[in-house]
Amino acid sequence: MTDPYRDRRLACPACNAPLRAFQTRWVCDACDGMLLALPDLAAAIFDMTSVEPVFEYHDEKPGKRACPHCTTPMTTCKLRVVIEDEIAKPRPVLDRCAEHGIWFDGEELANVFLKCTGKGHGNANPHKGGVNAARGSGGWRGASGNPEWWGGGHGGTW
Repeated sequence: MTDPYRDRRLACPACNAPLRAFQTRWVCDACDGMLLALPDLAAAIFDMTSVEPVFEYHDEKPGKRACPHCTTPMTTCKLRVVIEDEIAKPRPVLDRCAEHGIWFDGEELANVFLKCTGKGHGNANPHKGGVNAARGSGGWRGASGNPEWWGGGHGGTW
C-alpha cells in the first residue's frame, strides 16, 4: 500500500516552485520563501532572546494564497511579537495557515528576527546593502547562499 502523503510534492504559494523539506520546515529555493510552524518560530526567537515570545495577529483578512501543506486558503495578517514588556511590530503582511504556520516570503523572516532582537534599524535586504549586506560578509545568508535558519550556515540548532 502506498502512502499518498509520503510522495506528495508541495508547491510554493508564492512562485509555485517545488518546496524542499528541511527539518520541520518547507522552503522554496526559487524565491527564498518558507513555511514555518509557530513552535519553530517561538524556539528561534527564544534562542535569540532567552525569552518565550507571545504571538498576536492583527488585521487578519482572507488571503489569496493556499497553504502548501493542506491547500486551505491562508489568511493575511500582521504579526506582533511580545517579548517580556516589549512589543516587536514587524512590518510585513504575512500569510498564515491556522494549522501549519506562517509563510514568510523572501526576507520577511529576517525582518521579524531583526525586530525581535532590537536590531531592526537597518535594511534587511541583502541585495540592496545595509546592515545585512552581502553573502559571506556578516549578512543573514550562510556560505551556501541559503539563510542561516534554513541550514545554509553553521549557526543555530533549529
